[in-house]
Amino acid sequence: MRTANTHKNMARCAATATLACVLGLGLAAPAYADTASDLAAARTKLEQIGTQTQQIYDELATQTQALDQTAGEITQKQQEIADGQAKLSTYVAGEYKTGGLSLLQVLTGVDDLSDMLNRLFYYGKVSDKQAQTIQEVKELKQELTNKQAEQEKNVAATQKKVDELNAQQAEAQNVVNSLDSQLKAELAAEAEANAALQAGINASTAEKATVNTETAGTTENTNNGGQTSNNNNQGGNTPAPTPAPAPTPQPPTPAPAPTPSVPSQSVDGGSVVSRAYSKLGCAYSWGGIGPNSFDCSGFVSYCLTGRYCRLGTTGTFMGWTRVSDPQPGDVVVNSYHTGIYIGGGQMIHASDYNTGVIISSVAAGMNNNYIFVRY
Repeated sequence: MRTANTHKNMARCAATATLACVLGLGLAAPAYADTASDLAAARTKLEQIGTQTQQIYDELATQTQALDQTAGEITQKQQEIADGQAKLSTYVAGEYKTGGLSLLQVLTGVDDLSDMLNRLFYYGKVSDKQAQTIQEVKELKQELTNKQAEQEKNVAATQKKVDELNAQQAEAQNVVNSLDSQLKAELAAEAEANAALQAGINASTAEKATVNTETAGTTENTNNGGQTSNNNNQGGNTPAPTPAPAPTPQPPTPAPAPTPSVPSQSVDGGSVVSRAYSKLGCAYSWGGIGPNSFDCSGFVSYCLTGRYCRLGTTGTFMGWTRVSDPQPGDVVVNSYHTGIYIGGGQMIHASDYNTGVIISSVAAGMNNNYIFVRY
């Protein structure tokens, strides 16, 4: 049983270590990891990754929208540049066809000084406007190109984050699926073990009931035989209320050892309860009488006597003196289970393979009709 538990604990530790590595939980794997807790942690991490992924998707959508807007602006500006270039081309073509405008041509036909100054002013303005338009086109084109390159860089970086989160999400989902399968397998195995254990308990209970019935019949016949002998000596059918005194003042003959169905002595309830508390956490084992593992009647026997022995079975204890006002140290028992009453409706008992020696309420521990008896 301990070997199986060790293997199970090792498997759980391995699952927890994998979970910590894959999901980046940053937590040390507990010595006895619980698969259900691991599964809950994995699902929580998966939800966190999903939230991060959605945020990155939103950021990517915003950046992509901005990049599309910039591309639209570039298209618009390229059209404006094309229009400006067409106008310049027309002007240059006109200049070319007419041989170009020279300063002499501009000043030809000047009527007066004022007309000359006006012609010189507009000639300079036309030249400046051509140079300015060309420079603005170049600067705008470079600015939009730089903006587009930066936006493309941001989109690429965001897309990389999306890809990384998608990979983490896939790994986290694999861990969740693995732990979910492991938990289902463990629950199925536990249910199967419990069913087998219950079947064994039922079979053993039936066998013990048969043995107890036969033992009770044998004990009754033996006692009746002794009474018949006494009755014949006294000539009557009614047993004498007290044994006849010894004919000579000899020391009294030691009483015969009591049968298991009759308590041999009174015990201190506090000592019984103290022994019961001292074995909390010990394992359950069928037929165990200690010191580190017990079945239910073996545990009660130790608590009552302080020795690792067996006073009897649940059938034995049910034959003891019943009490209606149970005190700590009394025995609570039914046909298939028993424990030590500690007061307040609580008992300590060797429960089963999964829990061992524990404290529980009497009602929860017995699950059936029960009585209180005193040793």
